[in-house]
Amino acid sequence: MAALTPQAAIAAGARTTRSTCVSGALRLDGLQWGIGAWQSAIVNLQVPPGQTLVLLGHNGAGKSALLDTLAGFLPVRAGRLHLGPRVLNALPPQARRIGYMFQRDALFPHWTIERNLRFGRGAQADLDSLLDALELRPWLRHYPHQLSGGQRQRVALARALVGAPELLLLDEPLAAIDPEARPALRRALAALLRERAITTVLVTHDPSDARLLGDLVGVLDRGELLQTGTPQEVFDHPADLPTARLVGVDNLWALQVLSSSHRGPQAAITFGLDGGPVLDWSGVLPAGIAPQTGGRLTLAVRAEAVHPCPANAQQTRATPGEITLEARLVDARCEGPLWRLSCALASGLEVEAFALPALWRELALRTGDAVALRIRQNDLQLLA
Repeated sequence: MAALTPQAAIAAGARTTRSTCVSGALRLDGLQWGIGAWQSAIVNLQVPPGQTLVLLGHNGAGKSALLDTLAGFLPVRAGRLHLGPRVLNALPPQARRIGYMFQRDALFPHWTIERNLRFGRGAQADLDSLLDALELRPWLRHYPHQLSGGQRQRVALARALVGAPELLLLDEPLAAIDPEARPALRRALAALLRERAITTVLVTHDPSDARLLGDLVGVLDRGELLQTGTPQEVFDHPADLPTARLVGVDNLWALQVLSSSHRGPQAAITFGLDGGPVLDWSGVLPAGIAPQTGGRLTLAVRAEAVHPCPANAQQTRATPGEITLEARLVDARCEGPLWRLSCALASGLEVEAFALPALWRELALRTGDAVALRIRQNDLQLLA
C-alpha cells in the first residue's frame, strides 16, 4: 500500500476521530528536534489549553521542522511531547488529532475546493462559519489551479480548522496573502482562533503576526528558544540583543558607559558616543548586567516609544522619568497610518520615531529642522 502524503495522513486519520475535540495543553519536556545533521537546543515549554503560541524567527531557525515534529512527520530527537494527557512521541500523524496548514497549500489539485474541504474531518462538519469568515463560498466549485495564491491559502487555512482538531499547526499562514488583504485576514484568523479555542502553534517571520495573533510569543533563533512570554512582555522587554532584533526594535544603540553609580539594584548611568555624553539612564539593572566605566552596553527602544515634540518643548520641564533629546530631522516617510521620522542627535546617534498624521501636520517639519524627542526611562531597555 502506498504511503500517504502528510496532508492525506492527517485528513484520513481524522475520519475515525470524534467530530468535536476538546483542546488540551501542549507540553514540550526537554524536546529536541532536527533534520539530518542539524538539531535544535533542548526546549521546555507549555501552551495552555485553547491558547495560541506564535513562534517568531528567521528562515532556518527551525520553526517548520518543529511543526513537522509536533505533527509526527519527523521523529523526536530527545524529550517528550504531551497533548493533554497523551504522549505523542510514538503516535503516527493520523492518530494525533491535528490540523496542519502547510507553508505551501498542499491542496489536492484534481478536486474542487468543496471536496478538498469535505475530505477527512470535513465530511460531516458544519462549514458555514468558516466559509463566511474566510469568504470561500464563491470558490467552492473551483479547482485549486483556478485560484490565486492568497485564495488557496484561505482554503488551506479552512481545511486545517475544519472539524475541531485538538491541536492546530499553522506554518506561515499569511505569507501568500496580498499585502492589502493581509490585515483583514489576520483579524479574521484572530477571531477564529479565539472563537474555536484550539491549542495552536503558529510560526512566522512577521512580527505583526506574532503581536496580533499570539496569546504567547516565542522567539526562536537557530533552534534555540531565546524568550517566551505574552506579546507585550516579549516586544516591550526583549531579553537580549538577538531577541530585540527579531521582534523588530528600531533603535538599538551600542553606547559607551562614561560613568555609573549603584545603590542596590538601582543604577544611574551616563552613556556616550566617541567620548561625548549622549543621555543619562536610570533604573533597575537587569540580571547579569554590571556596567563598567569604559565598557559598552546596548540601549533598546521601539520607535513608537519615541515621541517627537516641537524643538522648544525641550525648554519646558520634563516629566519625571522622561528624557528629552535634541535632534534634527533627516527624513520622514509615510508608513501606512504612521509617519516614520529618521532623526540624528548632535553626537551622530541615529533615532527612529513614529508620529500620527495629526501630530506630523502639527509639527510641520522639514528636513534639517530641529525636533525634540521624548522617551520614558521605562521604555529604554538595557541589554548586554
